[in-house]
Amino acid sequence: MNRSSNSKWSLVVMRGADKTVKQFHVSKRSVIAAPAAAALAVSGCFAALQLKSVFELHELEAQLQEQATQQDEQTQQYQHTVSNKDETILALQQQLASLAQQTEDMQTRVDELLALENKLKQFIDKYGSSDSGIDTSNHKLGQQSEQPHKREQALAQQASYDTSGMSFRALASSTSFDVQSLSAMVDSLEETMAQTLRQAQTKRQQVDSYPSSWPTYSKKLTSSFGYRKDPFSGKAVFHAGIDIGGKAGDPVFSAADGTIKEVGTGGSEGNYIIVDHHNGLNSVYMHLQSIEAKEGEQVVRGEKIGLLGSTGRSTGPHLHFQIMQGDEAVNPLPYLLQPS
Repeated sequence: MNRSSNSKWSLVVMRGADKTVKQFHVSKRSVIAAPAAAALAVSGCFAALQLKSVFELHELEAQLQEQATQQDEQTQQYQHTVSNKDETILALQQQLASLAQQTEDMQTRVDELLALENKLKQFIDKYGSSDSGIDTSNHKLGQQSEQPHKREQALAQQASYDTSGMSFRALASSTSFDVQSLSAMVDSLEETMAQTLRQAQTKRQQVDSYPSSWPTYSKKLTSSFGYRKDPFSGKAVFHAGIDIGGKAGDPVFSAADGTIKEVGTGGSEGNYIIVDHHNGLNSVYMHLQSIEAKEGEQVVRGEKIGLLGSTGRSTGPHLHFQIMQGDEAVNPLPYLLQPS
């Protein structure tokens, strides 16, 4: 019986001259299978490494995606913060502009108060001190007029502050309150001074409408107020005014501010003018050569209204001047300024 040959590979290991030789027998299958197993093992290692790399890559991509999401959220928060800050800055700038306008308006009103003060001073210089009890000295009002300038300086300093800080907001709010307080104070002062000025103007009107100015250049009295002997009849009659002698054609002046109430011509009065002085007093000018005023006109103290003459029941050029208090004739001399 034939035996099948079993091919084997022999390996001889020689360790030295004095050592024994060892021989190993390896089958042909083993020689072929060993490289294949090695190749398979290497392939398995490469596959494992590749799987590990893919897994790590996925983890890294996930981390990067998470970081990108966080950065997007942070960017949105930052943009929102910047937007809020811009809105805050804009609101504060508008508030500062409003405060600046209020300060400018306040300066204008203080200037108006100074003008009122000057008018009061002029009135007091002309007519004497007022009884209102208001101190119109430049010292106090000058201090008040300096405050708006200080507010302007404060506003200029605020512009250099951090507009996003709470201190800036507090300062702007405080400044707004100060301006409002100053505005209320100026309102009160303006009302008080305006009332005082109205009182002063009323007093001035009363003084200006008081018939106290001499109505002619001449101061020569030819007949007084009261009973006298009538030059035509020789009888004692009541003379309701005073006669002032003068030259025909001399100017006749209004004794005070008033309104021309009546002009006309009468048999006894001749050409005459009646001036209403708005305080229950009327001044009357008779025997005029001519009338130079119209009914309803406004006249002021010392304004020319006619010419001295001798019209009507008259014995020569003169002015019959009388003052009526209501319907009663009163002596003009206590009203007129005495000759200097």
